[in-house]
Amino acid sequence: MPCGYHINHEEGLVTITGSTDVEISEACKLGSQLLDDPSFDADLPQLVDLRGLTLSRNQQTSARFRKFVLETYRPRVSSSIAIVIDDSLDQLSLAGLYHMSCSMDKTELFDQYDQALKWLMRREFA
Repeated sequence: MPCGYHINHEEGLVTITGSTDVEISEACKLGSQLLDDPSFDADLPQLVDLRGLTLSRNQQTSARFRKFVLETYRPRVSSSIAIVIDDSLDQLSLAGLYHMSCSMDKTELFDQYDQALKWLMRREFA
């Protein structure tokens, strides 16, 4: 599965993963599915693991994704979001993710999974 999510109420964490080649429209669809999931809890911190991901996009789909994230998704999530990336993403995708993460309150970009998890734990479980 190229992208998916898991809501773990026991651990108090939502994990979102993307691996291999993902169309940016799939990412929007996944975000909508998560928000519409009956077990979704806006107060659960989110760990977004994008290691190994390559994004397929064009200028129009990138603009739609940014609009979805900033105007639909982030306003409905009240907790912190840690995004983990690696060098599998192209420079344009990295720049876009960095720019978006800077535009979102309580959101950080990491290149190490364990650092992202520690950041979430300090912010949400202290």
